[in-house]
Amino acid sequence: MPSSKELFKNLKINKDLVVEFFIYFSRFEYALKRAEYIRGNSKGAEAYWDKFVDEIKEAFDAKINTELEEAVKYLLSNPPKKQVLYEGRLSWKDNRRNKGESNIKYLLRLVRTVRNNLFHGSKFREVFDGQARDERLIKSSLVLLKTCLELKKDLNNYFFEGV
Repeated sequence: MPSSKELFKNLKINKDLVVEFFIYFSRFEYALKRAEYIRGNSKGAEAYWDKFVDEIKEAFDAKINTELEEAVKYLLSNPPKKQVLYEGRLSWKDNRRNKGESNIKYLLRLVRTVRNNLFHGSKFREVFDGQARDERLIKSSLVLLKTCLELKKDLNNYFFEGV
């Protein structure tokens, strides 16, 4: 059986970038839950991204800085595709904005799609849209997560809790 190091070699994306993204994403969800952006019941609990979005949508400005502006433009013009089961086969579907969905809500949904595509293994077997595109999606997602951390002091505090 191959070791995790051998499996990691098959990932066609910069490994340090992937690790940084996973750490930021997981800490971000941890911080959301600690800051009471949470929903669930006795069977499970999850980060409540939509509640968070409702609280930051007025403060979010894609033009805060050039790096964020470029990240937002890239995600909006090149959204990650979503893996689906279509007619019994694994396939890809465009990840379109829902009717009435705000920019920030759509952007954070795209960040979760980037995470899902990585976490659920779709970037190990083959690189769907190419290494450069995948890395740019991850980098843009990181910029967005880091910006959102700065918008809520309590979230930022929980994110760095124990670090």
